[in-house]
Amino acid sequence: MPLSNQMADDGSSFLCVGYNRPQDRHVPGDRFTHCWKNSAVDERGHWDRRDLLDTVMVMTHALSQDENIRVAEGMTDDEMNEVVFVTEGDDG
Repeated sequence: MPLSNQMADDGSSFLCVGYNRPQDRHVPGDRFTHCWKNSAVDERGHWDRRDLLDTVMVMTHALSQDENIRVAEGMTDDEMNEVVFVTEGDDG
């Protein structure tokens, strides 16, 4: 049962979180299903509340760090998109 979802205007990608059935879980506390689908990814996983909260926390922290760097360097978002932040061999 969906709780929240977001679809691209053209329907090319989809992100959702919803409830799942207890009999479908490997871990009893994983009552949420998180799904992500686009041309490169088709993932669905069962997550617990802590999984969702920690994922949101990590993402918002990364966005905050990125914004701090952008402002400190006096760059636009487009300029930030051109910067190479990883070195050869990084998979990040």
